[in-house]
Amino acid sequence: MNQKSKFGRMFASLETRLISALALIATLTLVLQFVTQHEAYALKEQTDALIHASAVAENADQFSAAVDKLRMATNRGLAARGGSDELTDLAIGLDDQLGRLRSSGMTIYGSSQADNPFADLDRHIAEIVAIQNGREAGSGLIARVEARNAAMVAYAGNIVSRAHAQRQEAAAGFVASVSRWQLLVIATGLVTMLVVLLALFDIMRNILPSMRRMHGALQALANGDLDVTIEEFRLKELKALSNSLETFRRNAKAVKNLAFSDPATGMPNRRAFQERVGKLTAVGAGSFAFMVIDIDRFKHINDDYGHAAGDELVGLIGGRVKALLGDECVVARVGGDEFAVCLPLAGRDNGIAVASDIVDAVRQPFSLGEYAVVVTVSMGVVDIDAVDCEDIDDVLRKADMALYASKKNGRNCATAFDQTMAQERAVDRALEKDLELAFERDQLRMVYQPIHSMVDDVREVEALVRWRHPELGDVPPSTFIPAAERSGLMVRLGEWIIRRALADFAQWPDMHLSLNLSPVQLQHEGFSGFLLQCCRDSGIPPHRLFLEVTESLSIERNTRALLTLNLLRTLGFRIALDDFGTGYSSLSMVKSFKFDRMKLDRSLVMDLGQDPASVAVLEAAVTMARHVGAEVVAEGISEAHLIGATRSAGCTHLQGYYYSKPIEAGEVLGYFANVDDGATNDQAEEGLAQVA
Repeated sequence: MNQKSKFGRMFASLETRLISALALIATLTLVLQFVTQHEAYALKEQTDALIHASAVAENADQFSAAVDKLRMATNRGLAARGGSDELTDLAIGLDDQLGRLRSSGMTIYGSSQADNPFADLDRHIAEIVAIQNGREAGSGLIARVEARNAAMVAYAGNIVSRAHAQRQEAAAGFVASVSRWQLLVIATGLVTMLVVLLALFDIMRNILPSMRRMHGALQALANGDLDVTIEEFRLKELKALSNSLETFRRNAKAVKNLAFSDPATGMPNRRAFQERVGKLTAVGAGSFAFMVIDIDRFKHINDDYGHAAGDELVGLIGGRVKALLGDECVVARVGGDEFAVCLPLAGRDNGIAVASDIVDAVRQPFSLGEYAVVVTVSMGVVDIDAVDCEDIDDVLRKADMALYASKKNGRNCATAFDQTMAQERAVDRALEKDLELAFERDQLRMVYQPIHSMVDDVREVEALVRWRHPELGDVPPSTFIPAAERSGLMVRLGEWIIRRALADFAQWPDMHLSLNLSPVQLQHEGFSGFLLQCCRDSGIPPHRLFLEVTESLSIERNTRALLTLNLLRTLGFRIALDDFGTGYSSLSMVKSFKFDRMKLDRSLVMDLGQDPASVAVLEAAVTMARHVGAEVVAEGISEAHLIGATRSAGCTHLQGYYYSKPIEAGEVLGYFANVDDGATNDQAEEGLAQVA
């Protein structure tokens, strides 16, 4: 019973069944190959034996025919004179046939030499000739000649009989070998076919139906049918999968029940908002106010009190808004610190007045256990007729535009949407088109900001691109770089920056240059070859260039970018990580790639001297960077007191407006000439003295 149970458990596995069937088929195939090979050799031996026996039988027949010819010629010679030459030729031919039989291995004589009728054949021929010539004509001699001829014929017949018997024996052996071969091949083939048929039967009868039923369950789940029954399967693999699917089905069903609510606060979520607003505007008439509410500096709440307290605060704000507006409105949490509101404007002039009331109401303190928390909100408002509410997402996008206007206006206020906000968004789109003309109209230029080394006297600048728009004036890189990436012009812009910067850099011997790279450039095929060729054309060795990438690259998830960076580093370029220390992404990238330099985010530097914790954060970031063998650049050195703190923390390079703003290419050599004269060093020493 135990053995049977163990056997059943073993073959309850699809893997075991398939591997066992394939192994058995492979074994039987090898057996069939071995049997075929073995029997082929045996058949070859039988064939050779049959051929040999056939040749011997043919020689025996020819020998018997020669004996008959000799006897007939002898009879003619006894009856008439002459013909001795014919007898001699026949005797010679007969002797040749005897030689062939001997060489084939045929036993010619089975008795003593005295009984051999073919012994002394020339004497027998001589006696016949003597009788023909009349020299001797005795009846005794003639009788002896005839008796010898008869013995020769009888002996030849015996040889023929034995040769034919040997041939028949060889033929029988050949037939038996062929039959045995056929029998073994058929038997092995039948067993193999039986195993194949059993495997096919198992697949068709058991495995495929189970997999079809499993596929049906998966398809039902994929189509959203969470009430489908996940059956139990005997196959181990499908059984494990069915258990997982059943767990997934139950969890998904539970999630579906929560799909229209925010799990942290129990408020309606974005999906519920869209569904409820769709029903509300479909049956309603008049106008509605759509609002997007954002909690100002919500990150500080999470940092100070924890995320649980943050979720509790969100729920309290949502409840206060709902209580203020009444049951006819829809209030939903659509983001971590964002709410969406839809309010019928029946009896109200517009939504901005209601939004102002919400702003005032939220300013009242909230109780979070032992803490009383005061927060403010920023709001964007869109008033719209019910007939225009078909695209709710578009309405919310307009409210988002108004919300960002509130943020720009200092927060803690509400702003109504107007078309100028959409026009500003349109300006961003226009920039994408104008940027292409900027190449042709020579509106782009390069400027360079010095980087000062604290450990050696190497001179270095960072290349920065600038765009002077004919109508908008100077457009900041933070605006037109994203525009270039959105419009697909980033590769072209990056190539222009590299060519222009290297052309300027070629005029500055013994200096280093930092170039900022976009993730789009790194993912562009052929970028490494392009950069290397530009360096060759300008006569610049790769080790004089630092290539800066930001943590937004996420190289641990971008295989092509990682391969490109590794190739560039192998070619001699040095790689720097910009904005280091801003979050987990930076730390993750440091684990994925060995950077030569880390550029600290300016947020780590700007609060030095004001917040004691910022010094600890700075030192931790620098220590981490130096631990992996990287140089550390502190950006944002705008005041003298920042020099001492960053140098004491271990920064190897400093950069900022305290030293210099970005300067034109023609001013670079003059700037460093002044540095060599000690002007900038005097500023640094003055800053250190102020810190002391």
